Amino acid sequence: MGRTDPPPAAPLPETWRLSMLVVLPVLVLFIGALQVFSRQDTWDRTYDLPLNGVLLFLLSGIWVATAQRWKDQTTLALMLLLSCAAFLTVKLALLAAVVHEPAVLVAELIETMVWLPTLFLWRLVADTPRSMINVLNALLGSVAVLSGVILLAPLLRGEALQPDVMRALLHLNLSAAVTLHLTSLFMRRHDDLGQRRGEQNALRVLSSTDLLTGLPGRTRLREDLGRMTQPGSAAFALLHVDVDGFKIVNATLGQPAGDTLLRVLAGELERLSGPDAQVYRLSGDEFVVLLPGVTPEQADWAGQVILHEAATEPSARVGVETTLSIGLTLYPHDSSDPDELLRHADSALFAVKRAGRRRLRRYHPEQDALTERSQLLAGELGGALHRQELTLVFQPVYRLADHRIVKAEALLRWTHPTLGRVSPAEFIPVAERSGLITPIGTWVLNEACRAALAWPDLTISVNVSAVQLLQFEFRSTVQAALTGSGLPPARLELELTETAALYEDARTARALHELREMGVQISIDDFGSGYSNLMRLRTLPITGVKLDRSITADLTDPAAAQFAQALTQAVTGIARNLGANVTAEGIETPAHLNAVRALRCQLGQGYGLALPMGAAALTDRLQQQPAQPAETPQPGRLIH
Repeated sequence: MGRTDPPPAAPLPETWRLSMLVVLPVLVLFIGALQVFSRQDTWDRTYDLPLNGVLLFLLSGIWVATAQRWKDQTTLALMLLLSCAAFLTVKLALLAAVVHEPAVLVAELIETMVWLPTLFLWRLVADTPRSMINVLNALLGSVAVLSGVILLAPLLRGEALQPDVMRALLHLNLSAAVTLHLTSLFMRRHDDLGQRRGEQNALRVLSSTDLLTGLPGRTRLREDLGRMTQPGSAAFALLHVDVDGFKIVNATLGQPAGDTLLRVLAGELERLSGPDAQVYRLSGDEFVVLLPGVTPEQADWAGQVILHEAATEPSARVGVETTLSIGLTLYPHDSSDPDELLRHADSALFAVKRAGRRRLRRYHPEQDALTERSQLLAGELGGALHRQELTLVFQPVYRLADHRIVKAEALLRWTHPTLGRVSPAEFIPVAERSGLITPIGTWVLNEACRAALAWPDLTISVNVSAVQLLQFEFRSTVQAALTGSGLPPARLELELTETAALYEDARTARALHELREMGVQISIDDFGSGYSNLMRLRTLPITGVKLDRSITADLTDPAAAQFAQALTQAVTGIARNLGANVTAEGIETPAHLNAVRALRCQLGQGYGLALPMGAAALTDRLQQQPAQPAETPQPGRLIH
């Protein structure tokens, strides 16, 4: 086999190497000075001179090895420690064997005492491996053993113990033991603190830096925005950059190609934005670029450059044309609040996406306010259930023939701690678009069924959106609510909008038939507000129809009453043929009540009959009803 060269030594840290090159000559001079000013007695001439000569030779060799970088730091430190430890061990052994004069012993022990703490303190400045620690521990043991030999040697010779020698040995061992213990304790604490600091620094870096692109992330963005929006701060622009169709790139080319695209795009954004700009990666394919000290015109120009040039190189790398969409907002023109600036840029970006992508758009308050409101509600609605901000109220439905409450419609209410009461007409569409309607609808269904147990003679009505109805697991959700509460299926009525119920879709019909087979009642809400397919109505298992409030209002309007009456009569006739009941919604005046009663609507609901109320209030209202049906009401009298 051929000879292999030894691996090169690891490079020395420059500060450590320079320290060794300075300290070793000083140590050599110190040993030389000791020799010059020695006592010139038998010990110094016979033993100390050759010992110091050998040590000087070893120290000189270590200095040359350090200067020439022949060995790594750990090896050189171990060589130095072994040299000094061997020197001290041999010296103490010789002192025990040949020196009998107390004065010489005390002087040499004091000289030795200077060396031991220095060696142990070496742990604080050297990268101490286990081998060095073992050498120091062995040195401490040999010092203790040889001290005992020196102390007991006079007794073996028949001489008395020397107090000065005893004190010098005690000081020597105490100094060595205390120094070793303190340096070991310091090193352990230093290691623990260093590890904790390292972990904290690593967590800080991970939380503020995107690992894929190396860009700062959302945490750093918020910190920088908070600093840049302090009173008196300079103007800047915020660009929210999004990659169009990034999911398609991942799906067709794979995640490695998507990662390559994002890394290259990050570099292009930094290059094109300029040296004063800062680029951040928010998440996925979303980036933010901060352009300090720019005018609106300069911000628009920089955004246009990024829009048309930043995606060129990433597209070439992955082999698919990539485009960008950008939302732009300005500080302090558009806002001085960091969170609001981000929302403004996101709203402008959303408008670009909705308008066809591949554009730069600045935030327009008058156009983007509704979008921001919707985004704000979607964000807050996500935690509304957990924060217990959602509640149910119940609006009674009266049987008009005897004025008794026979149903109660469960209505969802949202009270936000800062937004206040949010209208269902506003947050329900947001819940449907964001997918939150599923968990919220499940909660409403469960709560309504549990509440209905307190009213054994009432049917509880729950509104269901088309999104819920067409979900595969909706039937099991309804079954779980009934089973969990113990409510009989016949006492649950699901209200669907006219559009959802009458939409020409086989899935809708199948879902409704499955629910009806469970024993649940099905009602069409807001009937007459859209374009009803009456033939479609004949094929569905409907148990109730609720007239839209606009029809009820038209019944008392001279200009629209004739058509409204005809429509109401047609609906009541169809419902009677289907075996379904008709509820007139929106009864607010005595005229409304008289009109719907004259048209033979069985049920009525509206603010003129009863406002929505809490469960306790509904219980009180039910207890106030007469045990037997009341007398026929006088025309025009409302029920309260």
